[in-house]
Amino acid sequence: MALYVPLSRRRRNAFLVAAATLLLGLIAGFIVGRSTAITAGDSAADARSKGDTIATRIQALTIEYDQAVGGGDDSIKGGVLDALDLVDSDLSKLIKASPWLGTAQATNLRASVTAVRTAATSKVAADQFAEITKTTAKFIRDTFGVEDN
Repeated sequence: MALYVPLSRRRRNAFLVAAATLLLGLIAGFIVGRSTAITAGDSAADARSKGDTIATRIQALTIEYDQAVGGGDDSIKGGVLDALDLVDSDLSKLIKASPWLGTAQATNLRASVTAVRTAATSKVAADQFAEITKTTAKFIRDTFGVEDN
């Protein structure tokens, strides 16, 4: 035996189901969106981390430079300049990913890395090279807000 359900009740039930489904979808979308969104704080923390890594890599060039100048197996090109090319590339990517940096800051960051490159190609004394890398690393850390350890 079939029960007759008036058309008005069927429409109302269909509307209620549709409204409940829409509401559930909106709530689920909001929760997923909030949990996966990248915040400004996340971007800044990522930039700080990458800036610190780049600064550390620049400071580590002193080891390669000492070996190249000291007559070890490494050459300045293979040990220092090739590594500096990678650092420079990563720094450019970081600058592009950091829209809060101004043009002057980006130019100064690139100039500081160029100073390291110039010192390496000029074959300055090892202690002078170490001082230049230390200054450059500090400048990078300061620019990206990395606290001193």
